Amino acid sequence: MSTQAASNSGGGSSANNNANNSRSTLVKLVEEHLTNLIRDANVIKRHCKRARLHLTSKDDPRGVVRRRLHAEDINLALQWRGSEKLYATGTVIPNDDHKTSAVDLEEYLKSEMQLRPPLEVGLTTHWLAVDGVMPDIPQNPSLRDQHHRKRRAIVEAGEGDVATALDSAANSNNNNGVKVSQLLPLLLSEELQLYFTRITLAIQRGGATPTTRQQQDSALASVARDAGLQELVPFFTKYISQELSSHVGNPDHCRTLVRLALSMLQNPHLHLELHLHQLLPSLMTCVVASKLSSRPTDDHWALRREAAQTLIRACNLFGEEYATLKARVLRTLCDGTGPDKTVTTQYGGIVAISLFGSKAIDAFLLPVVPAYYQEWEKELAKVTDDMERRTELVMCQQAVLNALGIFLRRVDMVEQSSRVSWDELEETFGDLLVPSASSGNEYTTCFI
Repeated sequence: MSTQAASNSGGGSSANNNANNSRSTLVKLVEEHLTNLIRDANVIKRHCKRARLHLTSKDDPRGVVRRRLHAEDINLALQWRGSEKLYATGTVIPNDDHKTSAVDLEEYLKSEMQLRPPLEVGLTTHWLAVDGVMPDIPQNPSLRDQHHRKRRAIVEAGEGDVATALDSAANSNNNNGVKVSQLLPLLLSEELQLYFTRITLAIQRGGATPTTRQQQDSALASVARDAGLQELVPFFTKYISQELSSHVGNPDHCRTLVRLALSMLQNPHLHLELHLHQLLPSLMTCVVASKLSSRPTDDHWALRREAAQTLIRACNLFGEEYATLKARVLRTLCDGTGPDKTVTTQYGGIVAISLFGSKAIDAFLLPVVPAYYQEWEKELAKVTDDMERRTELVMCQQAVLNALGIFLRRVDMVEQSSRVSWDELEETFGDLLVPSASSGNEYTTCFI
């Protein structure tokens, strides 16, 4: 009995010792945790530089400014350490002036629910463009809302300053809280800003002298091969679009801008997928615009050819990624070759369609060009004094013959017999089919 009691007393003392050890260990851990937390809160308080006004006495209502720990400092320290926040308010030292009063929690909750909490700042992804078209989703700005805001601003402005009203309507945010930011050149590095300035200056100087022409060629060659220019793509695209729209009557400057667009397409380090909706319409304008020069002596025909080549290169590069790109471009070019269009517009459409290949020529040009060619022949017989008009008609005839030659040289004779009416072509073009169908043989040389 005595031995058993001794063993029981020994077991109880060991359990008490273990409990005391655990308690002391826990106290040390809590103390260490609180010490580190207060130290981190002091660091945050020192960086935030919060100052609190505390009353030292009832006789001195001014108080003094003391830097004390705030609940927000503790919350930031907890967030820094990866712990949950303690949603507490600032501590207030009660004094005799503060009278205690009952607080109605229901009224307090009702008043708090009326205030809408601010949205948390975050970053989400959404589709900005699908096949070159901006989808109508809440994240994208709606053109209908912009139109309504402009009309409302004009109505409210009355006969006052309408321009100011339009600017305020354009700068206002949408109802869904989406704000469209403009391009900021200051976000670029100094090297890229200097590079962009040098390229644009070389383009604006033109190629009137050999020195400026050499500088221009060097700048375009640099854009075509240099890496690290992806951040400048939106700025170059915007520059090309604005310059082409504002210098339509200057073919030489427009040709340089088209060469800049071609250099961007040739650069293997640049990704232009998100900027095609700005680049392609500008190139299309240079192809099918009715008037691209202010003087009859300007060579706007070369501008149309170079713009068409650049447009076709873009379609070949991105045609597989965007399935409807070539179809939409061809539809616009076919509209440009319509009978109600000007001769210059028809020339651009014919040249661009012929660059797509024999299938495009067979589908869109062969059914209509014989009738066009006969009409141009009749008009040439009537127009004798207007040299500008005669030049336009002759250029269109050359474009048709060039397209017909591309088709005849790339399609074998068996397929030509099933897809071409030779009687109609011989009646319309006559002996002009011989150099178009041949590829530089001895008979063609004698004919020429």
